[in-house]
Amino acid sequence: MKTRRHAGTRAAVTAGLASLSLAGCVMQSTYNSMLAQQKAIESALRSEVAADQVEIRQLQNGIQVRMSSDLLYGSGSIELTPAGRAALDKVAPQLAQSAAQSYQVDIVGNTDNVPIGPELLSRYPSNWELAGARAAVVVRYLQEHGVNPGKLEAVSNGQYHPIASNDSPEGRARNRRTDVLLRPETPPQ
Repeated sequence: MKTRRHAGTRAAVTAGLASLSLAGCVMQSTYNSMLAQQKAIESALRSEVAADQVEIRQLQNGIQVRMSSDLLYGSGSIELTPAGRAALDKVAPQLAQSAAQSYQVDIVGNTDNVPIGPELLSRYPSNWELAGARAAVVVRYLQEHGVNPGKLEAVSNGQYHPIASNDSPEGRARNRRTDVLLRPETPPQ
């Protein structure tokens, strides 16, 4: 998602969230906090957004930072690339601050539907394990960079939540991603 397109999207989402806030679905203070967090993350990841490696969206109940697999990991690997570490370094302070303000940070690994290649098959027998391992690598990295581990969760969606068709290389590339979901914690009832 390009920055210029994103500005229009942000305005529409902001207006929608304002109406939700006023309708009582999201408390005004929570809305204001989420908006501030989104702006800080957008500012930190400006170059990655411009390069279509990161998409940032405000959701009804949080913020989604979608990072492409090509940014974070080498092909056929779970190790973070230098560019992936640099992107996480940029956003780790905002995530640490959010976690300190009662936000949960979920790291959700996703793959395409192509079976695991021979280089990874002995360690990761399916896309479930591969996506989970990649999410765990990001969780560990964020913990090492100041994010409260009690607020972090690693989740695997495997191949089961595609955002594009797996029938083309472009679609498969979009499906290989890691989502960072920042959401306010729900107080105990």
